Amino acid sequence: MEQREFEGRKIMVLGASSGIGRACAIRLGERGARVLLVGRNQARLEETAGHIPEGLREILPCDVSDFDAAQAVVKDAVKRDGVKLDGCVFSVGIAPVCPVTAVQKHRLVEAFDTNLFSLFGILKVFASRRISRDGASFVSLSSGAAIGPTKGQSIYAATKGAMNAYLNVAAKELAPRRIRVNAVCPEMVDTPMGAGLHLLPEERLQERYPLGMLTADDIADTVLYLLSDAGGKITGQAISITAGSTGGNDNFEF
Repeated sequence: MEQREFEGRKIMVLGASSGIGRACAIRLGERGARVLLVGRNQARLEETAGHIPEGLREILPCDVSDFDAAQAVVKDAVKRDGVKLDGCVFSVGIAPVCPVTAVQKHRLVEAFDTNLFSLFGILKVFASRRISRDGASFVSLSSGAAIGPTKGQSIYAATKGAMNAYLNVAAKELAPRRIRVNAVCPEMVDTPMGAGLHLLPEERLQERYPLGMLTADDIADTVLYLLSDAGGKITGQAISITAGSTGGNDNFEF
């Protein structure tokens, strides 16, 4: 991709306060995009904004797990200046870990509200002709757990599996407007959500990820490709990023 590939484009990043969303937002700003930073933590959003040139960043605090608030922030992003969105990155989620025998309704509700139901509302608004341009791109962060889950991931994997199915349908419905809809499904990434990786011995990490532990920047590379013109014919895909891993850690014990 060219260094100024996204110049003149307006792209919303939900979950821009940390991890993969933060990395995507910074990369987009470096490449000339006007980036709308969405998340719950004002201070962390401001930290992300500090890495993006002035005039190319805007902070929109919002708890995306609130279905109505999530829809409202997308509408407001266009209402305030009348400029439609060229892209959107959904990098929001929680990863509860528990055995199937310990699943409780409140944990299901929390995970589905945050990981999935908010996505339904956001993409519904993004798909409006009043909100997005024809040819826009929507990229959601899913997980390798949607494809090859391991012990303890029943709730998390269910949200991400449903996400992939939903995005595949959305891609078909929005294709007449040339709007692309894709998911990126990484194995465990070295972010706050994947902090437990550091508890594994180095030799175990090397065995599990022969190409090296995934970083937020690694995933941002793929996200930006899908947002760019270079990814203009890719839609309805759930793209795995594995670093050579052949699956989850089924030696996990509760």
